[in-house]
Formats: sequence, C-alpha cells, structure tokens
Amino acid sequence: MDEKKRYKNFKNWSKNKHFSIKELFPTVEKSAVFHIDLSINNSTVKTFDEFNNPVYFESKLDEIQQKNPTKIIAGGYLEKRALYTSDIYNSLDKNSVEKRNIHLGLDFWLPENTPVHAILEGEVVCTLHQKELKGYGGFIILKHLIDDVEFYTLYGHLSAESVLKFSIGEHIKKGEQIGVLGNYAENGEWVPHLHFQIMLSLLDYKNDFPGVVLESETEFWKNICPNPNLLFKLKGFKEN
Repeated sequence: MDEKKRYKNFKNWSKNKHFSIKELFPTVEKSAVFHIDLSINNSTVKTFDEFNNPVYFESKLDEIQQKNPTKIIAGGYLEKRALYTSDIYNSLDKNSVEKRNIHLGLDFWLPENTPVHAILEGEVVCTLHQKELKGYGGFIILKHLIDDVEFYTLYGHLSAESVLKFSIGEHIKKGEQIGVLGNYAENGEWVPHLHFQIMLSLLDYKNDFPGVVLESETEFWKNICPNPNLLFKLKGFKEN
C-alpha cells in the first residue's frame, strides 16, 4: 500500500476517534492546551542561546504556565524551527547544507518525572535510550493494529529507566504507564517535554525514527506522519 493510501485510510479511521490528553497524562488532570509557537518567528526563545539554555527556556515556559494554569503547553506539528543546529539534524546528503527543521510531532511541555501513559494498546517495536545531543533521550515506539488499520506511535524524551524496563515484542495495555518524562541530562539535553508522533510506516528504520525532517521533503513526510491532533482534536490546533 502506498503512502497516500495509508494516510487516507488512517484519516478516515480517525474521524470518529477522540482521545483526551488526560489519557496521556492522567496525573496532570488538564484536558485543554495552550499553543506555544517555536517556529522561526516565535517570540518565546528567539536565539540559539535562549533555546539551548534550560534555565532561561524553563523560565519562559513557567511564565506562560502561570498565565494559563488550567492548560498544558503544547504545539509543534509541521513547525519550521530554525534553532535545530546540532549535527544530528544534518541532511543525509553530504553535499547539502540543508538542516532538518520541520517538526513531525506534537510537544507537550511538562515537568520531569510527569507520568506518561499509552493512549492505545500496542506492541513494543523499539525501546532505546538515545544519548546523542538533542536526540530523543529515552523513547518507545508502539505498533498498533486496530480495525485493520496499522500504525505506530512514538513517545520521546522519557527517562532512561522508563524505557529500559521494556522489551521488544512486549504488549502494552491501553492506559498503562509507559514511563516518566526525563530530565535535561538524560533526554537529549532538552527542557522536559513529551514528543508524541504518529507513523504509518517505519520505512527502513530499526532503532530510530526522524522527528524532524528537511523542509524540501515535507509533502512526503506528511503522508508518513499524520498530525497527532487527528486523534486528540484539540481546539485551536489543525488536524491536517
């Protein structure tokens, strides 16, 4: 089945599905989100130094959170982010200077140790602590087959302890705790957050999957990684 057919099938299946973010974070007890923009035009962290200074970045998030105490700070799908400068985001084409800067998931900015739960039952197909700078840190990929629709979900930036307790092929129940958000030192040196992503194919990836891609390849990746908001249907967020 080609990418466009997979995308169409998933989108049709998801029309009548609605998952609350309370299912992702049952201990947080918030069902609404505040959209934060981290695109190239954002006003929250405007420079490389601000983006990579966890104390500064967290202080800005705290300011936003205090103004929106009943919401989870979130955003990110297909945002063009100019602040990805680590070599991990280089193009695979050695002759290209283009950086991967289009974000394929939704980010939920919450404190370290926040419990993260599976919104769907699934099979563990990848569980790894990625130690590269600005990588995922701890991440898990689950495979789902529901109503003859096959897809995958990725939970990134978990603690190392979270992911190392699972084995490939292990079955995860809907609502089961997958782990907790990792701290700066173990989650790729990011301010704590969950990167949640949907994939309709793992392509040829085994122990990794891109969460950020080249802008020139956006149309291809949109069909592989649909908007997670197709599941959550969060107000103020696009679903395509």
